[in-house]
Amino acid sequence: MNTDWFTTLGDISGSTYETLVNAPPLLLFFTALSLPIVGWFVLHFYRNIARNVEAVFRILTYRVTETLGAWKTHLICRFRKLIPHRKSRTFDAAPQIEFDDLDLAVLRTAAALGPGLAINASDLAERFRLRPAQVQRSLNKLSNNKMLDFVMGSNDGFDNYRLTQLGTAFMSTWQRQPGRA
Repeated sequence: MNTDWFTTLGDISGSTYETLVNAPPLLLFFTALSLPIVGWFVLHFYRNIARNVEAVFRILTYRVTETLGAWKTHLICRFRKLIPHRKSRTFDAAPQIEFDDLDLAVLRTAAALGPGLAINASDLAERFRLRPAQVQRSLNKLSNNKMLDFVMGSNDGFDNYRLTQLGTAFMSTWQRQPGRA
């Protein structure tokens, strides 16, 4: 068994002990006070080095991921050119909604009532001398097209409706057209 390192350690510790015993007490006192300060400086120095190494690593990681992402986007754009597209790239026009005479009569009646007043199918059926179900279908159609708005409460089992701002705007433009009033 090799015990040379043990004898070397004993020699070093012996010489250190002799140095400490022979040193003046004032030197030992200042050495004992300065060692924590030196240790603090060394600790902060190594912490700063560790922070800088971490920052460099994070910057490299960020730049590599950004570069890979840019390449990926570039390749996706290249592959999109190879995929066939529809010939027509125009948007479909909004569907035209046809209002019949009953719908326009319901809108005129709701506009004549004034803002905030409600109408229902039974009242309109009496006024137009139609069945309430026919008028209710017209009210539902106008409500689905945002011309009328549902109001809480009901009369005779039929829902109440009032004219919306869109319905008011539609009626005002309808009445301004020549030959429509």
